[in-house]
Amino acid sequence: MPPCSSVNAVSVVIPVHNGAAFVAEAIESVLAQTGPAVEVAQVIVAENNSTDGTLELLHHLIATRYGSRVLAITEPRPNAANARNTGARLATAPWLAFLDADDLWLPNKLQRQIECSFEHPEASLFFTLGEEFYSAALNGEARACLPCRPEPYPLLTLSSLLLRREVFERVGDLPSVPGGEFIAWFGWARELGLREFTLPEVLVRRRIHAANTTRGGVSTAGYPLAAKWLLDRRRQAKASAAAAP
Repeated sequence: MPPCSSVNAVSVVIPVHNGAAFVAEAIESVLAQTGPAVEVAQVIVAENNSTDGTLELLHHLIATRYGSRVLAITEPRPNAANARNTGARLATAPWLAFLDADDLWLPNKLQRQIECSFEHPEASLFFTLGEEFYSAALNGEARACLPCRPEPYPLLTLSSLLLRREVFERVGDLPSVPGGEFIAWFGWARELGLREFTLPEVLVRRRIHAANTTRGGVSTAGYPLAAKWLLDRRRQAKASAAAAP
């Protein structure tokens, strides 16, 4: 196991849009990370056009509970991708992780992934298994309309991902689209030859609630734009390779 040092420090970016009901739990699941091989150096919460008092709540929590451990910023451009990109540009630690404001980490999530980075040096992107759970605010009728996976599964999403900041910078910003941005970004990372490893342990919990963005029409409408972004990247890469001497 590697010793704890700044080499293993992690910056964590949490994008949030109308997440006043959940964001404190997400932040606290990051601050509760334990283990000798990891240090949470920054928690950057990127508020994105909330209308439910999220920003005011964040300022209150920072003033009364979190202090300098948490930085709240605002990103006026719509879409979580812009919030994530802005937060990532403020990251200073060698490692970078993301957590959606309605999801939760188990306390040893980062510790286990840092260990895996030493056990699997061939990989650059580290994921975990995830499990879904219903928000306590959902009654039985609402739950019947919202599927919740009964078994853990490989969670190939940003809430699960840990990577070196230099790797994120190499792949580049997430595409500024209202949905499907990580699928496109992940596809481009694979085009660049980056490999992933999925730790076979449940270390992320994904909350199922009525406002999950992946269930919304606006989010779904972004998938063709994300696919176009990836195709454009591939075409540009081929054109550059063909023009090289």
